Amino acid sequence: LELPAACEPGTYGNVTDGDGLPDCFDCPAGSSCPGGAAPPTQCAAGTVAPAERMKTCDSCAAGTYQDGTGATRCRDCVAGHYCTEGASAPLPCPHPLGTGRGSVTCSVCKREFYLLNSSANPADIFDNPTKHCKRCPKYADCSARGTTLQTLGVPPGLWRASSLTTELHACVASDHCSGSGGAADVSRRRLTASGSDNRVVGDVIVGEGCNAGHTGPRCEWCRSESQYFDRVQRGCVDCPSAGVRFANLVGIVLAAAATGALFYLALTRVAIFGRAGARAAHRLSHMKVKVGFQPKVKVLVSFYQIAATLGPVYGVRLHDDFTRWMEIMDAISFDFLGLTYPDACIGSMRDRLLLSALWPYIAFLMLAVAIACHSLTELLLSGRADNLRRDLVRATQSRLIYWAILVAYLVLPSVSRSIFKARLCESYDINVFTGARRSFLVADLDVLCSDDDPVFRSLGAIFWALFGVWPVLAPLTFLALLLSIRPAVRAKRISPLARACRFLWRDYDADFLFWEVFDLARKLFLASLVLFIDQEYGSSKMLRLVVATVVSALFLAALALARPFKRSDDLYLACVANLLLTCCFCLGTVIQLCGEDNDQCYQLVGLNDARRASEFVIGLTAAMLVASLTIIILKAVTAVTAPTLRLVATGRAPILELPSGCHFHGFISHAWGTGQDQTHTVVRQLQLLMPGVRIWLDVDNLSNLASLESCVADSAAVLVFLSAGYFKSGNCRRELYAAMEQGKPLVVVREGNEEKGGGSAADFRAECAAYCSDAAAGVAEAVFARELIVWLRAHEFQRESLKQIAHQLLAASPSFARPAGVHQLAPGLFIPGELGCMRFEVPVHLLVCEANAGAPRFATQLQQAVDEDELMAPRSTWEQHTPFTPRAGRGARRARALLLQDGRAALAALPDLASLSCRLPSRGSAVSTAGHRRSTAAAAAAAAA
Repeated sequence: LELPAACEPGTYGNVTDGDGLPDCFDCPAGSSCPGGAAPPTQCAAGTVAPAERMKTCDSCAAGTYQDGTGATRCRDCVAGHYCTEGASAPLPCPHPLGTGRGSVTCSVCKREFYLLNSSANPADIFDNPTKHCKRCPKYADCSARGTTLQTLGVPPGLWRASSLTTELHACVASDHCSGSGGAADVSRRRLTASGSDNRVVGDVIVGEGCNAGHTGPRCEWCRSESQYFDRVQRGCVDCPSAGVRFANLVGIVLAAAATGALFYLALTRVAIFGRAGARAAHRLSHMKVKVGFQPKVKVLVSFYQIAATLGPVYGVRLHDDFTRWMEIMDAISFDFLGLTYPDACIGSMRDRLLLSALWPYIAFLMLAVAIACHSLTELLLSGRADNLRRDLVRATQSRLIYWAILVAYLVLPSVSRSIFKARLCESYDINVFTGARRSFLVADLDVLCSDDDPVFRSLGAIFWALFGVWPVLAPLTFLALLLSIRPAVRAKRISPLARACRFLWRDYDADFLFWEVFDLARKLFLASLVLFIDQEYGSSKMLRLVVATVVSALFLAALALARPFKRSDDLYLACVANLLLTCCFCLGTVIQLCGEDNDQCYQLVGLNDARRASEFVIGLTAAMLVASLTIIILKAVTAVTAPTLRLVATGRAPILELPSGCHFHGFISHAWGTGQDQTHTVVRQLQLLMPGVRIWLDVDNLSNLASLESCVADSAAVLVFLSAGYFKSGNCRRELYAAMEQGKPLVVVREGNEEKGGGSAADFRAECAAYCSDAAAGVAEAVFARELIVWLRAHEFQRESLKQIAHQLLAASPSFARPAGVHQLAPGLFIPGELGCMRFEVPVHLLVCEANAGAPRFATQLQQAVDEDELMAPRSTWEQHTPFTPRAGRGARRARALLLQDGRAALAALPDLASLSCRLPSRGSAVSTAGHRRSTAAAAAAAAA
């Protein structure tokens, strides 16, 4: 049966009614009916017929799909996929894109990725997914799908400079980095967390992520001008009041003054407290000479002045657990201003800069006033006020120069570092698209390191002016002073200016007079001048650390090769200090490499985190302090336990009492050209053997050549050292005449070695007659009234000379002028452990070479002296033999070795030994002022034994 196609679209017909027309039925949902007699057709995949009577199936809209047939509705596109119009199945997004449900296209990044540019064309994002989607930065939070650069999650404890940067910085010193959820309060300070009109660039919000009251890089700046950031409290605290500020300053000044006064009293006035005080002064003075505190303290201070710059100059951020130790290093490095009051509370950066550069001048002026008042008081009390102005200038000039050098030396590195705060910047990335960075002045985070910032621009002129005054002018002044005194120091003729500048040169050999300037240049470079290297980004880079490591290593090599120090222990300590500094800079490089990435730290270095490297740095800086204290303590113990002169009568050290009105036990008069080295040895050895003895020596005490007579008057006795040209020197004759006029006891010592300017007593008497014609008789009688002490160089014999000198110096002391003292001094002096008198228990045969003309005469005199002293049991004999004839027996060979020498030298040495007397006291060898020929026997017999 053929049916007519009479049904409308959306319906279909399959039967006819009674009149022969077809019945039309509505097309069911999920199918389409084009009309006529055709049956319904189910919708294909990707299409649906949500209602009846649909002539065609509708395609699924974009963002939906249908994978079945005959469906009445489309399904939402699943997450991570996209669906185009009429999609029969969801299509996966290309990596690393992602979507939510029902997405038409993939235009967001999946989790752990972020969209770099949120305003990019979605079609471009879909076509170039890896160009727009980037892996989430380390420590950032990209757990939310669709994270963009602006919405990048910053966990608490981290900070980023703007919303268009991926650089996250750990807040190692602050507990107020809130991360993405930071407060956005408004402040009058130029840096705000919410971003003020001068800190917003487009949609860039600068300083985001700080808690209320905090702002700036790493949230280390305070919004309130009455607060400052305290790294110990890890947040903003209130500035101290003006009263507290003044109290802190006065307290530090008074503490320093009291400490200095106590040390001064301990070293100079403790002797007034009876016998115990005299012994304490004796030990303290001996310790001062033996230890040599000055060079060791200079090495220690220099080390910490450089080590304290690891953070502020090199950008090495040590772990916050070590903040207290860094403050101790600042104290040792003499950064007094930073310890007195917080920088941020002082005022503007300009005020801080001027104050940090000018406070040493104020301190020195106060010190100068104190020195002038002290000198004026001394002059008035002494009654020497005839020409007050001239005497006051002479009394204060040298001391002012000395203290000016000392103050400048101690504060120069810290002041220079404070000056460079006007140029110390830290840079942060603020825009990954343009590569723009923003640099902040570390000392004042309100200031941008840019010429566009008027505050920073105004600091430039102040910086260069102060740079010329301190880092440039101060070392040049030291150099000029050393150049001016160089001839005097090399000739060992110490002028008043050389003595005032002794802090700069006294610790070094004469060939290395300028070493202090060289060392000061090293300190300035490492502590401040290195900031000129990459001023904008240097604190976050490793170049400065690399340069500092190389400089320290080269200086260590120069130090080891040059060996400029007089004392070997000072050289060793300086080498240790530079070695530790080199290690600190190397570990600083490790800390910079590790940064905040522990995995990278372990892969590159082998440490789990940067804290380990920080511990090494702190350990090295502490090791320097331990090494210094160890050397000082060991030297002090050695000085205290070192053998010193003792009284034979009591076994104790003599009390070094001074006559009223005298400040020195002895004044040493010598010719500069021929007696300088010997007198220095005499004084230093006497200071070691008699700690506390005060000997006037030109290199130590000469301030004015016109005041020689007053210096003689200030001494209890005058030690005259005779060497070639002594009586020819006008100044020597002045000193000698002054001693005679004032009735000072004379201790006369002569140099016996002709090669060292020595001569016999007759030679010096003739020189005296030639140059002392105006008072020859009186001078000769005073100088040559007693047998002269001969200066000997061999160790044991030198001690005998020193004992005789000490004996006569003590005789001029009030303690030994009284009857009890005379009785104590009469038996003489001894040194514990010294070589004493010996006796041969068996006959000794002395062999003499016949080719040596002087040897038989010497042997004869020796035999006579031995018989007089009765040092040998039976009579000793000597025999004459042909040259180099061997004789059996070890003792015979030793005797030959003793006397096979030039006969003339042996005879010339004989008078040098004539003044030595050897007895057999219960406590060692004694010294007598009377000379005896038998002393020769004692010395030779002891050597033969």
